[in-house]
Amino acid sequence: MWLTKGHRGAMCASALMLQLIWCGPALSAEKAKKGEPAKPPASKELSPGYLVKPSDVVPPPDVPLGQYLRTIRPFPNWTLICDENRVKKRKVCNISQEILGPSGATVFSWSLAAMDDGRPVMILRTPTGASSGTVALDLRDGQPPVTVPVYGCNERLCIAYLSLESRLRAAIEAERVIGITYDLKENGSARHESFRAPLAGLTQALSAI
Repeated sequence: MWLTKGHRGAMCASALMLQLIWCGPALSAEKAKKGEPAKPPASKELSPGYLVKPSDVVPPPDVPLGQYLRTIRPFPNWTLICDENRVKKRKVCNISQEILGPSGATVFSWSLAAMDDGRPVMILRTPTGASSGTVALDLRDGQPPVTVPVYGCNERLCIAYLSLESRLRAAIEAERVIGITYDLKENGSARHESFRAPLAGLTQALSAI
């Protein structure tokens, strides 16, 4: 029986469909057997000129990474910072305040911390060049200002230590705004720095330790 052109086209289409039905699973199986094309291994090196920014918290050399915990808790006017060595199970805290001048630069900072023997002390910091060698604190209690001698300076700042004596304790409990003054020597000339600092919030931060 001769096939007409229409019949031949229909049979060809049927044969092609049958071939796809039978060959389709085989092709899929072959593709699965071979798997996806292998990707080039990822480079362990960073791109030239790029690097990972290290943590702002630098643990002591003897503490493994991941075993040093820093917590920061803001309070009114003061910030409580605690560093915990999870290996030695030891926590050290300080409560700090930073005063900025009109230019936005730090003109003074101080922290309530503990000495090695446990005694509380205020650590005062001024820009380097405190020419008078002292920092004066007017505690607003009707008595003369407390004069704190500068302990030492480096290229960035000067440090002084003030014991937490009764007058300062009373000022803290009363949440007074005290006066702070010192003389700063810059470029061969002395400048008198004077400003106020609030004690409110320090007791609240201390009670959270």
